[in-house]
Amino acid sequence: MGNKISVDSKPVFGILAGLISSSLAIWLFYERISRATRLDSLKETNYNIAQLHSAIDSLRKEIEDLKATKSLKTDLNSEIDEDSKSKKSFKVVRFKKTLSYLSSTSDADYQSAWSDCEGQTEEFFDFPENDALAEQIESNSSAKEAIDLFDKVDSLLEGSSDDYKIAFGLLTDHESEFGCNVEYLWRAAKSCRMSAQASSDAKMQKELSFKAVDWAQRALAADESNAEANKWFAISLGATSCYCSVSEKIRNGVLFKEHIDKAIEISPSDYLLHHLLGRFSFEVSSLSWIERKVATALFKNIPNGSVEEALSKFMLSEKLRAEPWKTNSLYIAKCFIKLGENAQAMHWINLALAIPVVTPEDRLSQDELVALSAKYNSNF
Repeated sequence: MGNKISVDSKPVFGILAGLISSSLAIWLFYERISRATRLDSLKETNYNIAQLHSAIDSLRKEIEDLKATKSLKTDLNSEIDEDSKSKKSFKVVRFKKTLSYLSSTSDADYQSAWSDCEGQTEEFFDFPENDALAEQIESNSSAKEAIDLFDKVDSLLEGSSDDYKIAFGLLTDHESEFGCNVEYLWRAAKSCRMSAQASSDAKMQKELSFKAVDWAQRALAADESNAEANKWFAISLGATSCYCSVSEKIRNGVLFKEHIDKAIEISPSDYLLHHLLGRFSFEVSSLSWIERKVATALFKNIPNGSVEEALSKFMLSEKLRAEPWKTNSLYIAKCFIKLGENAQAMHWINLALAIPVVTPEDRLSQDELVALSAKYNSNF
């Protein structure tokens, strides 16, 4: 038999054990690396998710802030609209210059732009630029401030002679803000004219009378289609007639009628305009012979006027005005006196005397009524 080769198994098992241990160590090493890589990846993913959540939270906050801004702007528009509806029509219609009233965007556009999209799970907003939005809010605030100012001035101009001065002072304090706006300008003319009427200083009366004309001219330059601008230009111009020559007086009279006629076309239910037209007809019917000659020489088309026409205008003014008016009743009485109807004249004189004296104009009318009553009462 051949010789058997004997191999010791211990070294072999030792080698195998070493190989297995080495392989296991290598596997554990790579497993740890892989696990660390996966952990880093997971951490990065978690970090990205956290960043995404933060971005979403920031976006939500921005949306809420923009919604709040929208709500503020809507509230401003709503509040101003409510104020506007309760005022005369000029509060909305005539802000053509400078303030451009509330916004060039209609209420319907606001509703469309700010309302939620129905039937969708996400909200999308078409927001204006921040600067434009701020500009709109500032414009609305300016308009609200103007309305508040004008309301206060209008109230003061219904008061005493001291109130007229306060009203004019308030307006001049805000000239830098609203000095190009027709609503501001005609009120400045009105308050200036009424302050002149209330003044006891002859020099101040003249100065304020011509200043009122200047304010009214600026109002017409701002918006010549504004009824109040035309009205107060005519009134202010007419008040300067006592400082003018005969030719200037007649020329101004023609301008007076042109602007009163234009104002009536725009605002036919204004009782004061019809009263003023009556005054014009009454004055034309009272022109002296020399004044008529000068008028004919200077102007081709002189407006006509008669007592009957004046009376019809005063009666219309009486009908349009809700409360009795001392000055209008005085002129109705004067028309009846010119027409030789003294009984009717006394009826209106007595009615006018019973109306309380409130304004400086009332005081002037009252003095004339007392004199007429003393004169024509003796005929009965």
